[in-house]
Amino acid sequence: MIVRYQHPYAAFRQLDREFERLARAGFGQRSVQYTLRSDVYTEGEDLVVTAAVPGVSPEDVTVELEGRRLSITAERREREVAEGDRYLVRGLAGGTFRREFQLREGVTADQLSAEVADGILTIRVSGAVKSAPQAQRIPIKGVANAVEGNAVEIEGEAVSEDAA
Repeated sequence: MIVRYQHPYAAFRQLDREFERLARAGFGQRSVQYTLRSDVYTEGEDLVVTAAVPGVSPEDVTVELEGRRLSITAERREREVAEGDRYLVRGLAGGTFRREFQLREGVTADQLSAEVADGILTIRVSGAVKSAPQAQRIPIKGVANAVEGNAVEIEGEAVSEDAA
């Protein structure tokens, strides 16, 4: 007896793929847009954004800074299919990938540099990280309610007059 395991969400995945296929066929390739997988981290005073762009040539990647908004757009082109060829498995969809990030006020395009290597886009924003001021503890004054009698304040602590 052969038992085949099917993931409980397999039908949803198939439905998602079918929706993407219909969207490409009905609305054209450019209407399908995906989100870039990315990481944002700091290196010293630099902010670094990395995004996965496998199979995308550097000419098909656009990085723009508009005000505080950093936009990354990449387009993966589908392979041309010759007449008579057919896909047996298709997992590399073409389409447009886009991601946006909000940067701090005052960042200019001169502070940005970008490069693509091994399918990873790296954007470095030099001097974008400013050290946060050291946190300072603020003393809190107040009077606590006493169970009996009147409360008085003694050096930041509340005690009952009976105890004083």
